[in-house]
Order: sequence, then structure tokens, then C-alpha cells
Amino acid sequence: MDKFEEMMQKMEQKSPEEKKQAMAKNRAMCICAGCPSYSSCMKEKDELLFCATKKSTCSVEMEGCICPNCPVTGMMGLKHAYYCTKGSEKEIRGI
Repeated sequence: MDKFEEMMQKMEQKSPEEKKQAMAKNRAMCICAGCPSYSSCMKEKDELLFCATKKSTCSVEMEGCICPNCPVTGMMGLKHAYYCTKGSEKEIRGI
């Protein structure tokens, strides 16, 4: 089991309020808004933390990706990039 899978197991054991707090903490560390692919549409819809939620509902022009540099990536043991176009780490892994 890798770090991401361990983190997912821990998250499943949390109460709804604890999950909400964990997501808020991760969202505060999120650097999506500084990405070259982050658009005004994403900003207007307050879309962030694609690695933990889902791909963007906006059209995305892939102009670069900073996911590997995000603090959430290391903390959660993420392995992918371009979550805004591909979906969450969980979706990409098919978990």
C-alpha cells in the first residue's frame, strides 16, 4: 500500500466534520490558481484542488502543469498531473 492509499484509508475513518476540515486544510495549501492552465472560468467557479475533487467543468487549455510542485502532492503521495483535465488521483487510479 502506498502513501496515497494509506491517506485514503485514514480519510475514510474520519467523521464528516473531520473530512471537511481536512479538505479545507488541503485547499489552503493548493496552488492550482497559480498554474498556467488555470483559467478565469475556473476562478469564477472557485475550482481548486482538482487532485482531490474532480476535473474542471471548464474548458482547459493545457499550458503547463505545476501539480508536481504542490505541497498537497507530497503530503498525499500523489503520482499524476493535469488533474484539471484528467480528474482526481482516485479517479485516475480507478479506486
